[in-house]
This record gives sequence, C-alpha cells and structure tokens, in this order.
Amino acid sequence: MENASKALIMAAGVLLGVMIISIGVYLFSVYGEYSSSMYKRMDDAQIEQFNSQFLKFYGSRTTNDGKKEVITCTIHDIISLASLARQNNINYEIQNDVKNATENTHYIQIDMKGSNQTKNIERYTESQLLNLLQNNATTEVNVIDEEGNPKKEKQAKYYKCTEVKISSITKRVYYMQFDKI
Repeated sequence: MENASKALIMAAGVLLGVMIISIGVYLFSVYGEYSSSMYKRMDDAQIEQFNSQFLKFYGSRTTNDGKKEVITCTIHDIISLASLARQNNINYEIQNDVKNATENTHYIQIDMKGSNQTKNIERYTESQLLNLLQNNATTEVNVIDEEGNPKKEKQAKYYKCTEVKISSITKRVYYMQFDKI
C-alpha cells in the first residue's frame, strides 16, 4: 500500500509538471504572436507615415462645395520631395548604384514630364536644383489691367502628380512623376 500511494503521488507530480510546462509553452506562443503582430503594426505605421510624405501630392480632393479638384504643387514641393528621396537613397546607400527605381529596391525616383522632360531629379546637385527652380517657378501670362491694357504678369507654375508607383514587395513609394498643369 505504501508503495502504491508513493507511486500515485509521483504520477500526480509528473502530471502536474507536464501541465505547468504545457501552460508555459502555450503562454509563450500567445505572447510571441502578440509581439509579432505588434512589430508588424509598428512597421506598417512607419511605412504609412513614410508614404504619406509623398502621397500628399497625389490624387484629388473634394472642395467645400462638393467638387473634386486635382491636388497641385509647385516646383518647391517637387524639389522638397526630390531631396527627401535623395536622403532616403543615401540612407540605404543606393544613391549611386541605381539609375532608375524598380519595385524590388528602396530607391526612390522623381521625374517631371512635359516640354522639358526631367528625369531623376533626386540625383541633382544643389546647383542643378537651383537652376530647375529658377526655370520652373513662374510663368508669364497676359492679363488686362484696370484700364483695359494688356500686360504681362508672372504667376506661379503648378504641377500635378500623374503617376505614383508603390512596391508590392516593400509597400513603399518608389516612383513619382509630375506634369505641368
């Protein structure tokens, strides 16, 4: 009898130990999945924040009277995006390795289309960016003054983003193209 009772106590101890280990493995698995999902959410939020810097110039918005209008930007905005893209390319150490953006890299390319097609603005030097700014900031238009006389007046040039490419691999913007309006 004595040996049978000790055997039952030992069996109960082993079962209790197996239950504690099982509970530990289960909790480790649950917390591991939670941690993984939190890291995924944080990564998604960072990508969303990164892309929003570029996508704020793409698409259309609804005005107060319910009409849709194209989102416009100036050459200053395009140069700012090109500088942001250049900084991204430097951070990933790919500024000199890639000629054009592709879906499987972190390289970001900014182009302008129109009468003077400009490619790879993100690769421009400071003097080239200044030249681009001087040549594309304003345009002369004919207006009529209060006396009815025609005169030339400078107005800001506006651009619209006509193409954005987002990588299905990295989920980040890798190409933008702007056209003069």
